[in-house]
Amino acid sequence: MISDTANKLAGTMRQAHQRLVDLAGHPIAADGLALLGRLTLAGVFWRSMLTKVETVRLWSYQDVINGHDVTRYHWRLPALPLELKDSAVGLFRDEYALPVVPPELAAWMAMLAEFALPIALILGLFTRLSALALIGMTMVIQLLVYPEAWWSTHALWVSIAMALVLYGPGRFALDNVLGKMFPAAPAAP
Repeated sequence: MISDTANKLAGTMRQAHQRLVDLAGHPIAADGLALLGRLTLAGVFWRSMLTKVETVRLWSYQDVINGHDVTRYHWRLPALPLELKDSAVGLFRDEYALPVVPPELAAWMAMLAEFALPIALILGLFTRLSALALIGMTMVIQLLVYPEAWWSTHALWVSIAMALVLYGPGRFALDNVLGKMFPAAPAAP
């Protein structure tokens, strides 16, 4: 009796597992996961860029926190033309202190990368190259700035970016549209 019940339960669990495997192997699931990875990675670096530049705040609302009226914003966008805050340069000079690269140049390079690469990821444009660039940027941060942050943060960023490099942006990306419009030339024999 127990054996029959155990066999039925095991069969039900095998069927449920197979359904999950089938669902996970569906192309839409892979495309959705790639889109989620692109948006997640873009969000991390976009928010970092917003700390380095002057911003425009959109869609505000009032909130009360600990008895104080506070204005909150749903969206912040970089003010154009991009203008680097003095505090960003100071951060690169005093806290990050990268070797060889002057702090002003390092701050501008980081800010421009954090501006352009998230936009490319969101659009799914040059996804593999953008993700590879963010891996390089993350490794510079890991090795030269915050070596203690690997397991808490950087390993996650690199994992997401590496998945995009290896598996591509998914079907919900401009890379696919452009690939269909401009197919690769056949390889020479």
